[in-house]
Amino acid sequence: MQTGTRKQWWQQLGGMSQGMLFLQGHIAHTDRSPPEPVHRHHVHDEAGQVRHRVALQRLGARRLRAMTSLSLFR
Repeated sequence: MQTGTRKQWWQQLGGMSQGMLFLQGHIAHTDRSPPEPVHRHHVHDEAGQVRHRVALQRLGARRLRAMTSLSLFR
């Protein structure tokens, strides 16, 4: 067996094994039943709504500070 042929053989084998690993992770098996969808209904209580509002104000202030501080260095 020549060196070039042996190298090609190993390259082909490596390509096939990578392809098999790819397919193993991406094939949807039809013999399984599809997973049940999880129904999640997220409800904020009054305290959660207040925390959310405060967090949005802090985020807005942080973005404003970032924009104004960056504009000084242009």
